[in-house]
Amino acid sequence: MNRLTDELHVRWHGHACFSLDNGYAVIVMDPYRPDMIGYPEFHVPAHAMLASHHHEDHDYPPSVRFLPPPADGWLQEITTGRNWPADPSCWSYRRVMTAHDDQGGQKRGKNTVHILHSAGLTVVHLGDLGHLLTTEQVEAIGSPDLLLIPVGGFYTLDAGQAIEVINQLKPRNIAPMHYQIGYGNMPISSVDSFLRLAAETWQIEDLRGPQLNLTTEASGQCFVFQYE
Repeated sequence: MNRLTDELHVRWHGHACFSLDNGYAVIVMDPYRPDMIGYPEFHVPAHAMLASHHHEDHDYPPSVRFLPPPADGWLQEITTGRNWPADPSCWSYRRVMTAHDDQGGQKRGKNTVHILHSAGLTVVHLGDLGHLLTTEQVEAIGSPDLLLIPVGGFYTLDAGQAIEVINQLKPRNIAPMHYQIGYGNMPISSVDSFLRLAAETWQIEDLRGPQLNLTTEASGQCFVFQYE
């Protein structure tokens, strides 16, 4: 067994794909089909995978190199989308159902918000959220240490809506995702508009790389990952 750490290693793989490593097990969220959106081919090493919805730009297992599961078997529940046992020394997991659009899912279907906790830290991945949250959804999600939020618009929240959702959830730190970085021709905006708005409240932290070592000391930061 790997040594558990007091931090989470968060890595961006482009689009809305992130992996979280707590020193024991790696979880990947929303791996995509590269040729669908114009990114280079990639393979994320991970023990388990989560997908916010079943479009192939968010749910593509061939982009994951699955690692052997830990011997105690606690990871098996995640493969079927059920919550796994909440061992505080490993991972605990919740999910909240939302919609991919502002019409209750009638246009693009449902969307799952994933809430993961380990090493004293909570990370929320909003997937392809397409609307402001209800009071019930805000209470169910809570205020995370790191909020991974789509900002590119068209399929998801745009920059202004993302700021509204951030104000609803009041996270300690934020990181934008699902925006145009020059690959493919998806009709989504760059991160620039969002960063101009976020800079009014948050300290913009250009990571200059794809990885963040998140600790409980981090607060008030807007982390901007760089794709590699």
